[in-house]
Amino acid sequence: TIRPKVLLIGDSHVERYYRVVAEKLGDKVSCSKFTTSKSLGDPVLIKQLESVLMICNFDVISFNNGLHGADYPIEDYSKYVPVVYEMLKKYAGKSVVLVNSTAIREKDNISKLAKRNQQIVERNEFLFDFAEANNIPLVDFYSETANNLDYYSSDGIHFNDGGVKVEAELITRKIKEILELNP
Repeated sequence: TIRPKVLLIGDSHVERYYRVVAEKLGDKVSCSKFTTSKSLGDPVLIKQLESVLMICNFDVISFNNGLHGADYPIEDYSKYVPVVYEMLKKYAGKSVVLVNSTAIREKDNISKLAKRNQQIVERNEFLFDFAEANNIPLVDFYSETANNLDYYSSDGIHFNDGGVKVEAELITRKIKEILELNP
């Protein structure tokens, strides 16, 4: 039996939730990941993605990129979203899933949002509008996690095991929906 292939692309959040997603999908799906610290806005990301995607086609590609690249303004970020989406679409037989970014909180004071969180909000708004305008599935990490301080580690960026579990559940649910697998 040929199993559907899923690729999770993103940053350190993907690195953390990949294992949990792969376990939740089990042997029904072949799950892979590509993680990078490169950001939308950085032309190197395009080259990295090209080199990964040329190896294999996938049924579902999940793309989560927005926390890195603080020096790229929304204009640069927004220019690259359609470019990357079109590239991913060529290699995703069923669907590309866009995933927005989690909130950024102050290091060692996670009760406060970091100043840079405004950039994350802008990026997420653009991604939401782009996904809606193009009928692309979107997993909304921000709304699901931003106000739950229990998910954050003390660095204000990364999630603890409880937060990782929530991210993995949201991604897994969307993938199973697209692949029409039992929940």
